[in-house]
Amino acid sequence: MRKLVYVPIIHTSSDMGSLAQDLEIKAKKTVKATSWEKHKAIINNYWMEIARYWKNKNVSGFKIFQDGMPVNGKVGKKIVVDLAKKGSFNYKIIEQLMEQGAILMKTEDQALLKEEYFLTRALVKRGSFLGSLFALLHYKWRKGGLLAKRDNYIAKRIDEGLQEGETGICFLGAYHQIKKYLSQDIKVIYLYDPQKVKVYYQRLIAHDRYGQINWLGSQLIKPITISIN
Repeated sequence: MRKLVYVPIIHTSSDMGSLAQDLEIKAKKTVKATSWEKHKAIINNYWMEIARYWKNKNVSGFKIFQDGMPVNGKVGKKIVVDLAKKGSFNYKIIEQLMEQGAILMKTEDQALLKEEYFLTRALVKRGSFLGSLFALLHYKWRKGGLLAKRDNYIAKRIDEGLQEGETGICFLGAYHQIKKYLSQDIKVIYLYDPQKVKVYYQRLIAHDRYGQINWLGSQLIKPITISIN
C-alpha cells in the first residue's frame, strides 16, 4: 500500500509572490478589517500546529508534493529556501521536512500554472468596471476546467512518484479534488478536513452571515492526533 498525507493549505501573502500586495488589498476590501485580523491569527495558529505535528517525525524518504511546485532538485530547493526566508509558513515546514530527509518532487505543469497566474493577475489588477466584469467572467469560465486539469496532472505525478510502501506528503489548497484521480491503492490521510477549510473561506468572504466562523476557526487549530503509521 502507498500512503499520501494530505495537508490543506491556507495561503498567506508570503506564498503569493508578485501578486501578494494586490491580493492583500483585495482581501481587506472583501472582508471586514476585524475579521481579517482574526483570520490572520487563525492562519498563524493553523500552521504552527502543522509544524508541531511534523517536528522530530521520521520522514526520511517521504516524498513532498507541493501546490504550485513545477520543479525539483536544486531549483526546487532554492524556491523552498527563498519562500521560507520570506516568511511562508508552508515553505518553512517543507524546508524542515527536507532537512529531516524528505524529498521534494515536481508536482505541477508549468504551462497550467502560468495560465492560472495570468487569470488571477487580470482579476486582481482590473481597472475599469467593464474591464473588471470581463476579467471576473473570464476567470470564472476558465477556473473550474483549469483546476481539474491541474488536479489530474498532480495525481499522475503522485502516482508515478510513489512506489509500493512509500509515503507522500501533499500540500494542496482546499479547492483541489485530486482524490478522484488517484489510484485506488493510495490511502489518503487528511491532517485537517479540506471541506472545513473550504467552508471557512466561504463564511469569511460572506461576512459570517451564518454565525459559524468562530466554530470553524476553532476546528482549524485543534491539535492533530492522527497517526500516519
